[in-house]
Amino acid sequence: MLPAVASIMPATGRVLYMRSWMIGFVPGVLLVSALPALPPPGCGLFLALAGLVLRFRGWPGGLALGLVLGLWHGQAYESRRLPVACVREPVILEGTVTSLVRRTAMRDGVQRQRFEFEVDTLGPMRCAGPRVALLSYYGDESLRPGQRWRLSARLRRPWGLANPGSFNMQAWFAQTGIDALGPVATGGAVLLAPDGGANQWHNRLRAQLSHRIGEQGFSTQTTALLQALTVADKSGIDHALWERVRSLGLNHLLVISGLHIGLVAAAGWGLGRLVQALCPAFGWRAHWLAPLVSLLAALGYASLAGFSLPTQRALYM
Repeated sequence: MLPAVASIMPATGRVLYMRSWMIGFVPGVLLVSALPALPPPGCGLFLALAGLVLRFRGWPGGLALGLVLGLWHGQAYESRRLPVACVREPVILEGTVTSLVRRTAMRDGVQRQRFEFEVDTLGPMRCAGPRVALLSYYGDESLRPGQRWRLSARLRRPWGLANPGSFNMQAWFAQTGIDALGPVATGGAVLLAPDGGANQWHNRLRAQLSHRIGEQGFSTQTTALLQALTVADKSGIDHALWERVRSLGLNHLLVISGLHIGLVAAAGWGLGRLVQALCPAFGWRAHWLAPLVSLLAALGYASLAGFSLPTQRALYM
């Protein structure tokens, strides 16, 4: 028995080491999020060296690594923020529309188009930094995902309510990667490329499917719900419809996440098993077919949902 116990001890030690390393890593990340302000970048370098020293001396350096990762993420996020000196100053942006365009009819009859814009260049150079801007356009042009534009806008820093118990707008801006927002100046839009790059194919497909749904002649509310459930296009959901859905406790169904991805993945699994049963050529050894079809179905539906953060979490799980 003693040799057997001795052989188990090294493995047990490694497991305990990994657990202590992970237990230290999580508080390190959380500690940075609780700081009122980020320390200087040199602090991260010092913590990285401290983690290496602890590692070589046989001590778990998870806490130091968690602090380094949290500080690095915070510094990267701050570097993308619009400089304070450039708030509401006219700037020129060149880039690509990277989201569905949400169209809203304003009270004066003007149509507002709101969209996410991936910035390639921003001038003047002293205002450079933001990579993704949430813009509002009130002109006559019809914007579509994947198009490249040169836009003149007055940007401001992302700001919103962060009251406890209510929707945290500040956190939403950070999670979605919005670095600046603002309106496009009147007459300040020049189309550079009508089709854009191939990496926006899924958003173009989403826009086409949403447009097709709108042409089917359903009622306004039915069309809005179908667009939201199919391609995560919530532009047709007005305040009255949202309040009605929320009062029924069904508002979570309009956010494409775990439930929807799970249903599509289950349908793909069943389709794969059916094909395996109906096609003798696959045989009983084709155990990979059902998981493959399930994964492809979930991946396709996640692309139609725009790869939002909840969708990505559900897809990974």
